[in-house]
Amino acid sequence: MESKRANPGTPRLVLASGSTARLGLLRGAGLDVVSCPVALDESVLRDRMRAENAGQNAIALALANAKALGFSTNPHFMSADFVIAADQILECDGVGFDKPENRQAAREQLITLRGRTHRLQTAVVLYKGGEKLWEHLATPELTMRDFSNGFLEAYMEAEGDVLLSCVGAYRLEGPGVQLFSTIRGDHDAILGLPLLPLLAVLRDFGIAKK
Repeated sequence: MESKRANPGTPRLVLASGSTARLGLLRGAGLDVVSCPVALDESVLRDRMRAENAGQNAIALALANAKALGFSTNPHFMSADFVIAADQILECDGVGFDKPENRQAAREQLITLRGRTHRLQTAVVLYKGGEKLWEHLATPELTMRDFSNGFLEAYMEAEGDVLLSCVGAYRLEGPGVQLFSTIRGDHDAILGLPLLPLLAVLRDFGIAKK
């Protein structure tokens, strides 16, 4: 974790995640933010909520909240810090998709999603002192084109094991953009962090300049 602060009296802005994409979005927006991954077995909470027939949107929000609360047990936790946490679940016809475990699972996900529209349930929360200040859910929609089997194999070969770190087995910032015919929603929400509403609330709390 990056734990230094320029001014010891100034609250830090902490991202409770090791996601380089989310960290890049925040820093690209000009925010001074530190990254702190949280040890959380997401599958336990996710599987329990699915067994209870919870909606995928509720699961994404629950996971984001659990990550933010998880940071409060970190030795670097300081009650004055503002903590951002996020989670994303791919939903197609009510079914949630997780990151593929291997290349065969990635291929199966892509074949299932081919020619269909799915949603990304992208949740973000803001905490301070272990208390939730705000939460938000964005639901961009993406439609995959009816790509050929030949394209699928070439795409998987080009991307390799990076597909295993991506729900749906694609990255829009890479060759995965060629999988799609239509995309509706903010690009940053698709990458995993609804940035504009988050920036608005950070301004409200004086963390970002108005």
